[in-house]
Amino acid sequence: MRLCPRDGVKNFMARAMLTTALIAVTWVHTQPAYAQQAIRSEQAILFQADDLSYDQTSDTITARGNVEAAYGQRLLFADRVSYNQTTGIVTANGNVVLTDPDGATLFADQAQLKDDLRDGVVRGIGMRMADNSAMAATSAVRRGENLTELNQAVYSPCKLCPEKGERTPAWQIRAKTVRHDKQAKRITYHNAFLDAFGVPVLYTPYFSHADPSVKRESGFLTPNVGNSSELGRKIEVPYYWALSPSRELILSPLYTSREGTVMKAMYEERSRRGRFELDGSFTRVDERDANSNKTGNTASRGHIFSRGRYAVSPNDLWGFDIERTTDDTYLSRYDLTSIDTLTSRVFTEHKSGRDFGSVDFLMFQGLNQDDDPGLTPMILPLLQFSGKTMPDSAGGRYSLDANALVLRRRDGQDSHRISMTAGWQRNYVSSLGEIYSLFTDLRGDAYFIDDIAIRKDRNDLTGRVLPQAGVEWRLPMANHAQYFSQVIEPIAQMIVSPYGGNPDDIPNEDSGSFEFDSTNLFRPTRFPGHDRWEGGPRANIGMRWGAYHDKGGYANVLLGQVWRVKQDSTFTPESGLNDERSDYVGSIGLSPSPWFELLHRFRLDRQDLGYRRSEVDLNAGPSQLRLGLGYVRLARELSETGQESREEIALSMAAQFNENWSATAFTRRELGQNSTIGSNAGIFYRDECLIFGLIYDRRYTRDRDIEPSSSINFKISLLNLG
Repeated sequence: MRLCPRDGVKNFMARAMLTTALIAVTWVHTQPAYAQQAIRSEQAILFQADDLSYDQTSDTITARGNVEAAYGQRLLFADRVSYNQTTGIVTANGNVVLTDPDGATLFADQAQLKDDLRDGVVRGIGMRMADNSAMAATSAVRRGENLTELNQAVYSPCKLCPEKGERTPAWQIRAKTVRHDKQAKRITYHNAFLDAFGVPVLYTPYFSHADPSVKRESGFLTPNVGNSSELGRKIEVPYYWALSPSRELILSPLYTSREGTVMKAMYEERSRRGRFELDGSFTRVDERDANSNKTGNTASRGHIFSRGRYAVSPNDLWGFDIERTTDDTYLSRYDLTSIDTLTSRVFTEHKSGRDFGSVDFLMFQGLNQDDDPGLTPMILPLLQFSGKTMPDSAGGRYSLDANALVLRRRDGQDSHRISMTAGWQRNYVSSLGEIYSLFTDLRGDAYFIDDIAIRKDRNDLTGRVLPQAGVEWRLPMANHAQYFSQVIEPIAQMIVSPYGGNPDDIPNEDSGSFEFDSTNLFRPTRFPGHDRWEGGPRANIGMRWGAYHDKGGYANVLLGQVWRVKQDSTFTPESGLNDERSDYVGSIGLSPSPWFELLHRFRLDRQDLGYRRSEVDLNAGPSQLRLGLGYVRLARELSETGQESREEIALSMAAQFNENWSATAFTRRELGQNSTIGSNAGIFYRDECLIFGLIYDRRYTRDRDIEPSSSINFKISLLNLG
């Protein structure tokens, strides 16, 4: 059965949008009085055609050629239309198009309707719905405003013209009878077959789904099917439950042949003030030891992720994030997420102009093997405030930053900190184009430490005062040519502050993961937190160059170094910052066209210019075949956190074969140990009615009860069916 609209449909639809369904004035004035009377009636059908005749014997109006008939907002187009005013029957032949007020469009060879263009019998029918899905049938009966019954019908949201050079629909439903109830918003099939690319794959005596006007309805969603060397065969069949217009629940039992069933659920609720989300899972499985051997006992495993955001007022927000799991390896074992630290948070925020304040309560759960729950900190609470004034008459700005922290552990030391920083800054541009920025600030910190080892289990109060002043100078110089511009900018910062400021009895809780690179070269203090302070006179010196093409290409380079009056033991030798002259840090960006993007960040040894850190991000190729390369090399330990030397490379590929087919691939490899960490690849198909995906994933690492594994997952979604 063909489901293509007839040849003249585009012309008819254009006329349907452009015509007002009123009678052409010239025609009205040339017709008999009785025809005019029928037309002027509010309940009459309004006609427009190339030719119009009236048969007094049969009391029939016949319209020929580009016929347009209107009854209210319901429109009829055809090659020929006759209207018997005695019986109230409208007969249309040839390229029949009938549009309803809701946007649904019906195509047919022949139609016999009542004079309200609503009830009747239609033959050789094709129906186009509001979402562009379509039905076709040998005949149909329209009953009233809401009900249409079709015989020997086909339904599909796919492009449906199986002409020469065209394709067969990706899927369609064929049925002996189809009933579309607009009031109930249901499409019901009897004795139906599901065809995939023209091949019958499933039969059902009864099938029903919501019509395209329904945006949310309870029912089963597309299942996910796969196989894993760890979990065995697996299938997940989600059920969507529309609890109300603002609440919904998805229940997703995941069956695995080796590890039993995992019950998964997702709940979401929206209100005028905000939204709440809950995602969780639970299972009872055989307990395993650190070597993945079964112990003979059973264990309960699961997780809960929840998120809420609520606006108290236009300037005030409160919310929470909850992330907890029963054990370290559960999330990775069932492929729920790959993150290695879970963060739970309750917070409130206030914003007003240039002022910002927040209160946070945070708890962490480390999932790595060497994470000790007893030493994992809890932040109860963290209070922050930041405010800045408008410029005064001289152009200066004043700022105030405050920070208070209560950090507790089940085992080990606790710490309490209060920090306040008052600052002033003024920018100035000279007549030569030099840009000066003067700044000064005074910071005070107070600490109360419990059970610190160096104090021999005594509680102690300590503090420090940290003044700092500096000036930044820049001289941007530009050269504009016909097609591109160049900018070269020397930058120098001179900063003065006292030495020290880091007594041994102040613990380092928030500045351990420090790395010196081009992103913090021009920061007055490079530590990310409050517990460590960078002191002593110093200069941050660098040069920035950039070239920019009119059509969007660019290239830029940044290179710089830190100079000190004397060495600073605050920084470790591995950081590259402890000597009188630091290592060189910089970055290179290059993108001559949208097909090529390169970013290279590096740190060079100050003595032999050898790489101590190197990062490369490269993306090349058109959208049809995009290749990516990521490379990182750390030659030595970076800081007191003890990160070891490593060298990794990651390769990625994204291909778009045509408008429907695409593929991706990714692999990550540790070059130092010559071992692959993980790889995956997928192939995908998407069109207006079908989504298909096949993904292969390989994990090479071992983590306690998680063995190296391979998995393959398959998903197919028939759009408009859930």
